[in-house]
Amino acid sequence: MAKDLNNIYNAKSLDSVYPNKIESLLNEGKTLIIPVHNGVHMSASLAKGYSDFLKANIELKEEKALEATCGCGEKANILVYVWR
Repeated sequence: MAKDLNNIYNAKSLDSVYPNKIESLLNEGKTLIIPVHNGVHMSASLAKGYSDFLKANIELKEEKALEATCGCGEKANILVYVWR
């Protein structure tokens, strides 16, 4: 499926959608916007456009300071689109 900007689920934090809800939403064809920390693993995923961890396509939406905490424990500093 393609990224569908008309079928967005905007997660306030990774914890609010991880792990079962992410799988369910992606299987429903939703495009997720998730706050994450742009560390080594995320940078690699963004470079190839695919997250092996989420088993989904991934793309940078924007860089910004966020209050959310990433699953790695660091403060989120980017928003990403995730879709299948």
